Amino acid sequence: MSINLFFVLIVGFLIGMYSYFSPNYTSTQDSGEIPKIELSDFTLYEISHQGIDHILSGSEGKKFDEYYVVTSAKFSDNTKNLFQSIRSDDAEYRNEIIQLDGNVHYVRADGLEFRSQEGSYDSKQSLVQTKGSFIITQNGNRIDGMSLLYNTELDTVSANQVHGSYQLQ
Repeated sequence: MSINLFFVLIVGFLIGMYSYFSPNYTSTQDSGEIPKIELSDFTLYEISHQGIDHILSGSEGKKFDEYYVVTSAKFSDNTKNLFQSIRSDDAEYRNEIIQLDGNVHYVRADGLEFRSQEGSYDSKQSLVQTKGSFIITQNGNRIDGMSLLYNTELDTVSANQVHGSYQLQ
């Protein structure tokens, strides 16, 4: 065997080893965004000259360029006539709209409560929406239905398949 053939085989073997064992960077590259900030067990306050306007708390939060993702989320709004808060298992906050998923619970200072498995809250327009089933309770009164659209500022409700129980006084 000639020395040239020996070196050609060694170079071929080394090139084969390099191509077989070279790092695969595609598995470490995410197709999604990378969060700018990650928080655990946090509470964020939005403060103005009038006091605390909004409170956002959760067990885990991620801030991306244009939105937040929060688990065990609770959003409180002190800018309206009545203090109100809404919580859920998972939330995405983008452009003044909170998309909620899992155990949604809305509470207002006058005792009104709303429960659903999913929904959204538009803090700018004061709208609570859900496409699925919901339950609203206040002072012993109860409303069940589907596809809720509730304006918290005007106190107007629109829904489908509504069943209610009211206590007359």
